[in-house]
Formats: sequence, structure tokens, C-alpha cells
Amino acid sequence: MKRAIVWAVFLLLAAPVAALEIKVGKAPNFIRLTPDGEHAVVTNFGSDEVSLISLKSMRQIRKVPGGYGPLGIAVDPAGQRVYVSNMESGLVKAFTLPMLELEDTFKVGHIPTDLCLTPDGYHLLVANYGKGKWGRLDIFDLQKQRVVESVKVGVRPQALAVNPAGDTVYVANSAESTVSVISLDVNKVIGTLKVGDGPNGLAISRNGRKLYITHSRSNDLWVWDLRRGQVLHKVPMPEGPFRFSLSPDEKWVAVACYRAGEVALLDADIAGEPSIRRIRVRKNPVDAVFTADAGRILVTCEGEEKVLVMPAPAAAPKPADRKSVV
Repeated sequence: MKRAIVWAVFLLLAAPVAALEIKVGKAPNFIRLTPDGEHAVVTNFGSDEVSLISLKSMRQIRKVPGGYGPLGIAVDPAGQRVYVSNMESGLVKAFTLPMLELEDTFKVGHIPTDLCLTPDGYHLLVANYGKGKWGRLDIFDLQKQRVVESVKVGVRPQALAVNPAGDTVYVANSAESTVSVISLDVNKVIGTLKVGDGPNGLAISRNGRKLYITHSRSNDLWVWDLRRGQVLHKVPMPEGPFRFSLSPDEKWVAVACYRAGEVALLDADIAGEPSIRRIRVRKNPVDAVFTADAGRILVTCEGEEKVLVMPAPAAAPKPADRKSVV
């Protein structure tokens, strides 16, 4: 397979972008929107709390105990519940929406990190480090209220993404530079993708054809063609790219770059000469999520007790100086 050659343009803003600040708990990490787009849920890892933000008033309206080490978030398709992983206790907590009232607590594997739901909402997928060398993907049946299958994956699974058909889940193994491909029809690993160093974020396009992967150690974003089984693009990022999201119209990608203290914005199509807009934000951004109307980007900053609300780009950045990257 030929190595992808990507032309990248870096546009660096010298000063932080003007942004609204929403006070939350300590060390906010992950953030997810409710299906109606009216609220955002934030896990505050440092204060063991979960925050609920109103996207109408742009303020925190609820903050509740979230268990020990709250991290991963999954919101059910009906918008009635939110699930939060507790890294330090091996539990998942279920809260009702919109009041964030604790409804249930489930025992899962050792050190659960990321969560996602199958599109039908019947199964909760839980990535956990496991007690040995290898990580596990726990498949939790929400009707039976138990783990029905635990699949061995790579080392230190950090991120999950399920395809739109709901029959395949991808698991980023952060300490192994691989992505495990698991069939949910048979609950087995059916393939392994060799990726960059330190995969920490995943997203799949709505048509299920592209898989986006950020790598926190090789400092890049890869785009896989899932039908052809090959890498389409490798795009260099500012230091420490971590969590990211596609805009609702899939025109943009917003990447939180932890060590650089920046958010990187680029055209999701990455056709020919992708341009990157580097926006300096606050200390240690972890996650970046577009609002439902694609008008704003919510950024969690672990180094501060804040979520930043910054304007989303209205148009693609214009090319400036080009730099060839292999």
C-alpha cells in the first residue's frame, strides 16, 4: 500500500480566541450532547462529579456526585439516560435526564474508560484496561442488567466507536498502536488495524465508510477507508491530539490537543490540501464537541474548572504556507 502524502497548512493564532467560559467541576474531561442538542454532560474527573450544561443559557444547571473517577459518557438515543464510567471503582453509573438523578449502578471490568451505546440502545459497550496485560471490551445488556460477553482486545483500550449499522465496534488500544475490530454479531475480534502511536480518539462518518483516529504520541490524525481497508490520509496535528468530533454536517473536525493547549480545526473531507486552523485555548484541552447547529464548539480543559464555548468556523480556512508531510 502506498503511503499517503498529505499537504498541510498551519494557521496559528497568536492569542486565545474569544470564548465564553462555563464553570464546572475540577479536571473536566469528556463531554457529550443530549440527542435533542439542548444539554451537554461533562465528567469532572478531579472532583468526582458530573455536570449538566444548558446550551440555551450556556451555564451549568446541575452538578452531582459521579462516582470515583468519572470519565466515559454515553447518552441513550431517547435522551432519557446518561451512563458514566468510574475508572477507579470498576462501575458504570446510570443517571436520568434532564435532572441527573442516580438511577442505577452496574459492575463492569477493571478500570473502565470509554463507553458507547449500540444504535438500538440495547447494549452498552465498555472499554476497560482489564486486570492482566490485555484490555477487554465488555458488552453489557441493559435489559438483562449484566455483562453478557467480555472480549479480549489490545493494551489499554482508550476509545470506542460503533458503526451506524450497529454490527461493528472499533477499539483504540492506546499502549499498542492498534485498533481492534469486533463483530457484534458474534462478539469476536475479526481484525486489527495497525495505526499510529498512542491512539486515543475515534469517530466514524455517518455513512460508515471512514474511520478517524487521533494519536497522542505520534501527533497526527489518520483517516481510514473502511471499505478498502487502507489509510487515506495522515495529517500532522499540534502536540497531544486527544478527543475530537465531527461537525453535524461532517464538514469539520475539531481536535483537542492536550499538550499544545490548542484546538485544531480542519476540513473533514481532507481533499488534496487540508488546511489546519490552530486556536490557542486554555490549559490541557481534552475534548472538543460541536453543538447541534454546528455554530459553536465546546472544549473541556482539564487544567481548569471550565468548559470553553468558542465559535465554529463559518468557512474553510484559506491556504497559506504549505508544508509537505509524509
